[in-house]
Amino acid sequence: MKKYDYLIVGAGLFGSVFAHEMTKKGASCLVIEKRDHIGGNIYTEDVDGIQVHKYGAHIFH
Repeated sequence: MKKYDYLIVGAGLFGSVFAHEMTKKGASCLVIEKRDHIGGNIYTEDVDGIQVHKYGAHIFH
């Protein structure tokens, strides 16, 4: 069984940035995510060349 320095639950903004920064410092990370994409609630989809927030900008208010 492979061992990791960090287990990160969720590939949203914090989880993705944390994993990126730790791997730059040489740590190993395992990121698990229930959705089929990374980015969490800031995820966007391309609709006719326009990036549309899948979960709506209202979640940030």
